[in-house]
Amino acid sequence: MIGLVLVTHAGLAKELLKAAEMIVGPIEEAQAIGIEQGDQVEGIMDRISAAVKQVSGNGAIIMTDMFGGTPSNMSLSFLEGERVEVLTGVNLPMVIKFASDRQRATVAELAGSLRDCGRESIAVAGDYLK
Repeated sequence: MIGLVLVTHAGLAKELLKAAEMIVGPIEEAQAIGIEQGDQVEGIMDRISAAVKQVSGNGAIIMTDMFGGTPSNMSLSFLEGERVEVLTGVNLPMVIKFASDRQRATVAELAGSLRDCGRESIAVAGDYLK
């Protein structure tokens, strides 16, 4: 099973995981890491490393909130060929899709599918009402 590590600013990771679990039930092999102002780099790296090790049976996907932000920059250190991938710009539909598709794909396939899901889930509601 592919594991999930959510790494975001503040409590967003925890709340995204909580919201997804409200919809699909418990998500095994998933960890949420919130980075707070004042957290030290070494501590952040240790937390991400421990989470990746804990969840990565058949690889892991790290999802972060924003490309170029501290969570993303720290997570990039854990890219590992076909075993660990990093996606940025996480949203709730991506976490839900991860839960449903994680056993049917490789890390690379799942990462591509999640990227597409994230893009497709963004909409201007008014466009549908015209």
